[in-house]
Amino acid sequence: MLKVYYRIIISCWKTFGISHWFFLWLFLPPLAFILVRLTLALDEIFFYKYRDIKVVKPIFIIGHPRSGTTFLHHLLTQTEEFTTFKAWHIFVPSLTARILAKPLVDYLVKHNLNSLIPDDIGHGISIDRVEEEELLFLHQADTQFVLLTTPLAFDDQEHPELRFHDQQPASRRRSSVKFFESCLKRHIYYTGKKQVIAQIHFSTHRINTLLEIFPDAKFIYLVRPPHETIPSHLSLDRNFLDNQWGLKNIPPDKIKRYEERRYRYNVELYRYFYQLQKNQEIPESNVMIMPYNLLRYDLKKAFDKIVMFTGITPSDKLQHSIKKQAQQQTKYKRKHRVKNIEEFNLTREQIMKDLSFVYEEYNFDKITNRL
Repeated sequence: MLKVYYRIIISCWKTFGISHWFFLWLFLPPLAFILVRLTLALDEIFFYKYRDIKVVKPIFIIGHPRSGTTFLHHLLTQTEEFTTFKAWHIFVPSLTARILAKPLVDYLVKHNLNSLIPDDIGHGISIDRVEEEELLFLHQADTQFVLLTTPLAFDDQEHPELRFHDQQPASRRRSSVKFFESCLKRHIYYTGKKQVIAQIHFSTHRINTLLEIFPDAKFIYLVRPPHETIPSHLSLDRNFLDNQWGLKNIPPDKIKRYEERRYRYNVELYRYFYQLQKNQEIPESNVMIMPYNLLRYDLKKAFDKIVMFTGITPSDKLQHSIKKQAQQQTKYKRKHRVKNIEEFNLTREQIMKDLSFVYEEYNFDKITNRL
């Protein structure tokens, strides 16, 4: 973790100079780390019973970003009958700290000051809205989100340890997942809801470690043609960089390098799951492949398959909401623009060549699919 912090500071200095960004990242990470660790320690005094909680048959939504993972996550958790995290729960994992933070959260929501990232960039974040639990790993500095949300995005060095989690030393990879487990236990204790449904798409790279800690976990792997997901993901990242830093403040060569790396990382994520599946390293009883098109064009059938696979018992309210959503699916229009793939110095042909194993495995039509 200290190495990551050091590289964040170096990268920030080389990218933005001695600016307000430099001082922000110099002081913010250690301050946040101290506060989180201190309040988590207080939980061991005031809320120690959370340790008795058992995380049973958690449902983990994984897959390449922009494959429908957020849609499915929100769909299943919209009636709040399962354990899931809102953004502020993720940023404040400690039960002790939540007591202190809750009045502030209520104030911000009441005065419409709850938006952190606008929806029009492609994935908005509001403090009171359900968010992807992958972000919990930011507290361990052990997720690809570190490579996007911090100046490490522009580092001269690459950081494979933040991508290939299952290849980390056992102590490191297990420590991160045990931390994740402790967050789930706390949240079950906090909400009183036992069934976990978590979206952790980048943790596709830590499936084996997750299975070590949660042997009864159910993984729903969303899969969508790469020529659709990759330009959408790169567009989202560019929009985020612009919202976070301002593209004009980032040297063009660093943006170009970031996007070249991001494309390669996307390919690696697809390939890792493919190899695990081909080598039969994931028990069939633990994973279900969910095609994006089934989710989009036959939501009722997709939902029934999920219920059968996971064993959840959806309420009448959730079933009614799913039925209503299925009727509205064809009218959906995205709020953001997906940039042309050529804007990222890529071509459709290159994507289909580099990810030919995905097209072959899932029988994606190479002719009729359109960007």
